[in-house]
Amino acid sequence: MMTISQVKQTAKESLRGSWGIAIGILVLAWLILTVGGGVVGWIPLLGWIAMLLLTGPLYTGVAWVYLAISRREQVDVAYMFSGFKEFGRTFLAYLLICIFTFLWSLLLFIPGIIKTYSYSQTFFILRDNPNISALDAITESRHMMNGHKGRLFGLSLTFLLWYLIPLAVAIVGSIIVASGSATTTYTTNPTELLTALAAGATFGGLVLILSSWLITLGISLYVYPYLITSIAVFYDDLYAASEGTFTEETVIVEEVDPFNTTEADPFKDDTHPEGFGPDTTKEPERPKDENEPK
Repeated sequence: MMTISQVKQTAKESLRGSWGIAIGILVLAWLILTVGGGVVGWIPLLGWIAMLLLTGPLYTGVAWVYLAISRREQVDVAYMFSGFKEFGRTFLAYLLICIFTFLWSLLLFIPGIIKTYSYSQTFFILRDNPNISALDAITESRHMMNGHKGRLFGLSLTFLLWYLIPLAVAIVGSIIVASGSATTTYTTNPTELLTALAAGATFGGLVLILSSWLITLGISLYVYPYLITSIAVFYDDLYAASEGTFTEETVIVEEVDPFNTTEADPFKDDTHPEGFGPDTTKEPERPKDENEPK
């Protein structure tokens, strides 16, 4: 199986020439959810339900876009709405994942995080297997991630480290603001020079804090497409392993689970659900190929 560095390298190569659509999809989805939340958010209960109905299929469509990019397929903006064509399955999958994760989080925070990784492949599975139900896709994701949640956590961690940069800038800015404020607050009869220096320090600290927000935004536009594409590559690597379709370049390594996240499978017969796999009666929703004859 691929190492974390190989997964990231494959994702980076897949994104070459597709960064525009990858970033554009992310920004458009954020705008839709933000504007939609602003429009219906003031409506009690109904607004929350409307956002839930919108978020599930849209989130699924975005995941499908990055899966297509990871496979170097040609995609357009319209493909991010393909989750609405499978509204019943995509919405139900999103709803069930939210419910299951919430219930596990009631025990402790850590089980909720672990379950997030367990369910992480659900939307990719829905795309490749249009004949299975939402619950079957979640179950298949659990089976697929059994023993691999630690690897995916390690992959995610390499991207989260990017955010240490704006965090450090924000901390420095906050310290400068606090020191400038304390200088004038706890000094008896401060001179004009001291007051000016304190004001300058406070202003400089605020500039650093604002800069940390801008740095976070810039990093996110790079990290999020890269991360989701890497997870898509991770999924294809797991799928190839589970289906026995290793390529000559695949390196088989001993499975390591440093975080002890392997679950006891409650199903003695660990078989795929009916309708799983390429031999299905219904074709997956794929991006339109402009060169394909009509």
